[in-house]
Amino acid sequence: MLREFWSEIRRRKVFRATIAYAFVAWLVIQIADTTFEPLHLPDWALTLLIALVIAGLPLAVILAWVFDLTPEGLERDKGDRAVAAPGVAPTDNSIAILPFADLSPEQDQAYFCEGVAEEILSVLSRVDGLRVASRRSTLRFRQDTADIREIGGALEVATVLEGSVRKEGDKLRITAQLVDVASGHNLWSHRYDREQREIFSIQDQIAENIASVMELSLRPQDRCVSQRAGTSDIEAYDLYLKGWSFFHRWGARNLRYAVELFQHALDKDPEYARAWAGLADANAMLYIFMESRVEYRNRARDASKRALALCPRLPESHVSRGLSCSMFGNWSEAEQRFKDALKLDSEHFEALYFYARTCLHQGKLEQAAELFQRAANARPDDYQSPLLLQTLYKKLGRTDEARETARSGIEKAEQHLEMNPDDVRALYLMSGALADLGDLQRGEQVLLRAMAIDPTDSAVLYNAACFYARIGAQDRAVDLLEQVRLPRMAADWARNDPDLASLRGHPRFDELYPVKETPR
Repeated sequence: MLREFWSEIRRRKVFRATIAYAFVAWLVIQIADTTFEPLHLPDWALTLLIALVIAGLPLAVILAWVFDLTPEGLERDKGDRAVAAPGVAPTDNSIAILPFADLSPEQDQAYFCEGVAEEILSVLSRVDGLRVASRRSTLRFRQDTADIREIGGALEVATVLEGSVRKEGDKLRITAQLVDVASGHNLWSHRYDREQREIFSIQDQIAENIASVMELSLRPQDRCVSQRAGTSDIEAYDLYLKGWSFFHRWGARNLRYAVELFQHALDKDPEYARAWAGLADANAMLYIFMESRVEYRNRARDASKRALALCPRLPESHVSRGLSCSMFGNWSEAEQRFKDALKLDSEHFEALYFYARTCLHQGKLEQAAELFQRAANARPDDYQSPLLLQTLYKKLGRTDEARETARSGIEKAEQHLEMNPDDVRALYLMSGALADLGDLQRGEQVLLRAMAIDPTDSAVLYNAACFYARIGAQDRAVDLLEQVRLPRMAADWARNDPDLASLRGHPRFDELYPVKETPR
């Protein structure tokens, strides 16, 4: 208890303020001692001054405890507690970083807010002695509804960082506060009113302050990966963040727009490794799921090579390269790239997810199931991994696990659709799980909703075929498959897709998807 008390005194700079006060007081008394007599002041004046100086010392200590002297002026320190919260071990340096709230006038900066939080997390995750909850695990918690104690308990962390962003023109206002989970008290808080071009400096300052409060330190090498992977161009950074926001919305239109945004970011900064990785991934998704155009495949290959050359210590670079190898049927190198990404970040969602898909392409169902489960654990709010995993469990005869995973995936898809009602992928994946649980009517309603939103999308039609194959409507399923020419990789997937197992042996299906040739 005593240790936490002295730690709090040091954090609030009480000793520094006391020493400064004592020095100034001594200087004032010395000046008074030499000037009061020539000024013919009475003898008691010096005595009164000394008494006032002594009486002012407690006030100076109190002010040092309550207020912080910052570049923006004197601000109240909201961490007004004498000791650390009970139940939190002083060596338990752990933190969760919530998505920052968007307070911008148009409420259109959610992608930027997530980027700010992710950059801070990226720096802190490399600080020795600090355990940082993964970004994916915190996404399900929102500041307007979440209770700090609930978050801390769920993520097993001692502190939580929350904040907000107000972006208007070139002006930024970012607030951040570090909260002790056990007590709910603020350990540190600050507000930054800056130009948008200073965003990188703000993120570094927040990370440095958090490390300081926890009596840890940032080393130069803690930032080097982020700096090489990042950019100093604020416009490139903003375009990159916006590109990822469209990438995750799915659909051909969104993916093509993401490609444009990543390319514009690279026009601003050709050395931006993360933007190269994003460009590679967006082109790969277009090739794998939408249309097997040679230019998509080649752009993904070239961009992934560039990302890896610029930053070989960035997990995203290896994931992009792995996807590119998958497109060319080079499965062994693809798997190695995903493994390399996981060596750098064992909970990297995209590495686990695409590694699982690579295994499924090859018919390695047990390995694919294990990786999909790890991906679901790495990103608790993701609906894709559990909904794909449940079909594998069903194929492997793990019926109880299949039903439990289907229910979990449906719940997550419903939560996702509350914020993204037109996401066809969430709709058509959920429809298949509903069918497996016996809710055929609702499953078909959800599927028809996806088909109404995007009736020509190849992925929608393919998954509609999966739904009807599941419920035994084989001719209807094959009719749908005949309406769309699947990209090459999607055709490979179809040959091993457990959802289409009932169609194997159907003459028209076997004509569409003959036995796969040995990979070159």
